[in-house]
Amino acid sequence: MRGGSWFQLVAVLTALAFVALFVILLVNSAGYIGTYGLAPDAGADFMARRAAPMFIGLAVLLWWLRDLPAGTARDGVCFGMAALWCGIAVTGLYEFVRGQAGFAIVIAAAAELLAAAAFLWVRKR
Repeated sequence: MRGGSWFQLVAVLTALAFVALFVILLVNSAGYIGTYGLAPDAGADFMARRAAPMFIGLAVLLWWLRDLPAGTARDGVCFGMAALWCGIAVTGLYEFVRGQAGFAIVIAAAAELLAAAAFLWVRKR
């Protein structure tokens, strides 16, 4: 890749996705919850808004670390992001199998697994 690394690209794209999730969860958590076929109640809305700052924190972290060279620190970021994305995907698929979430969660889980794979792929590139 010319003018940057694959890691840099994946980190920046993920940071942008996290900023979008932060905004959506903060200002339209009910709409986001409804996307997955769930009824947004006060508890779910509360938890979604509480999760929003985690996403902005991760976005800032990835933005600042986007230029990390290959090495131990970048390995840690990549493995951590892969674990995060896999965890989100697995919980979504689990809820789909249980009948709690609609098919949109399967599409989201596929994207999340691709994000996890991307971080594992760029670890040494």
